[in-house]
Amino acid sequence: MSTPQPDDQRPDQLVLVGPVYLAGIGDTAAIHDPLDDTRGWGKAITDGGLCFTSPRHDVHVAYLPHSRDGGWKITRYHEPLGLPAWTATFSRYTPTEITAAFTDALATCLAADHAHPWDFGPDQEIALPDDVLAEHGWRTDHTEMDISRYSPDGHAYFSRRDYDVPDHAELAGERRAMWTMYARVDGVNGERWHADFTSCTPLYLLTQTARAFSSTEPVQRIRSSIPQRKLPYLTTTPIPEPDSDRLKSAALARTPHTPPAIPAPAADTPLPGPTPPVPFRRR
Repeated sequence: MSTPQPDDQRPDQLVLVGPVYLAGIGDTAAIHDPLDDTRGWGKAITDGGLCFTSPRHDVHVAYLPHSRDGGWKITRYHEPLGLPAWTATFSRYTPTEITAAFTDALATCLAADHAHPWDFGPDQEIALPDDVLAEHGWRTDHTEMDISRYSPDGHAYFSRRDYDVPDHAELAGERRAMWTMYARVDGVNGERWHADFTSCTPLYLLTQTARAFSSTEPVQRIRSSIPQRKLPYLTTTPIPEPDSDRLKSAALARTPHTPPAIPAPAADTPLPGPTPPVPFRRR
């Protein structure tokens, strides 16, 4: 279902946009600034990307613009420099709010430092991703291979693999990850994004990410940064000028925090979108 958009919005107009999963990348400072400000996290900038290391050296949060799918990859290890326990990847066009929901929840769990915080969160909150999506009217679809929840407009889904694969193959990317988030306006052309989470990814982190993924609250964007193809499927509301000028100044003030050697691509950059993961099928 498309929504007619006003023609009088300037390219530099700050707007509130919904739904978030079609809104474009946004300001990546929301992902890396909190880690910059969190005590004990290490940071390294190289030609190949940006990497944050947790105080115990058992979690890496990396921005990898030159990798196959670009975007961010988070890895938790059983011990420093040990074998991976789980990974989460967010491809290059993933809206910042969705990636930041995961990294914020991760940093909170690490800081809480109490027994088994990973599935239920620091406050022992018991919630599942499916429950969050159901609250927002996402419909369920079962197939031989997956259990999926689809957004009301049909442009996004969150699926869980319904068959077993070896842990090492999943972590190496040789087999499909347990959970996938995905959004696009059509199945063939245009910008799309996906996020993948391996089997041992804590449920609390998935649930917090699902909250951001399915949120009905609009997010802030500059009008020209929204992919043109997506505009008919979005609702955009101009931010009043006084607030617009103030927020624009704040956005410009944050710009230096983005590593100059590896800037995140603009949402309207004509780069090819990542290819959706292909389900593994038994022979």
